Amino acid sequence: MGYTPEGIGYQSRDTSLEAASYDKGGKMSLREKAYKVIAQSLIPMSADQVADELQKSFISVRPRITELVNEGRIRDSGDRGKSRWGKTCILWESVN
Repeated sequence: MGYTPEGIGYQSRDTSLEAASYDKGGKMSLREKAYKVIAQSLIPMSADQVADELQKSFISVRPRITELVNEGRIRDSGDRGKSRWGKTCILWESVN
């Protein structure tokens, strides 16, 4: 996976890089909103729960979660939950 200078992740496809480069401010803002939700939560949260809290698509939030992990701002709590598809998923917590 590649990253733009702003830390926005993209796959090794031209369309992914184009999407990562579009509306960088919006993605960075969503990353900060996702971090705030996790940091203020009393319990670890899944990416889907963060998306629901923000009333955003999980497709937009999940990459922001990965970016927060890569920045060292959130971590795997060690707890697991269920995704909206019934699959086991990581519950995230703030590092600080």
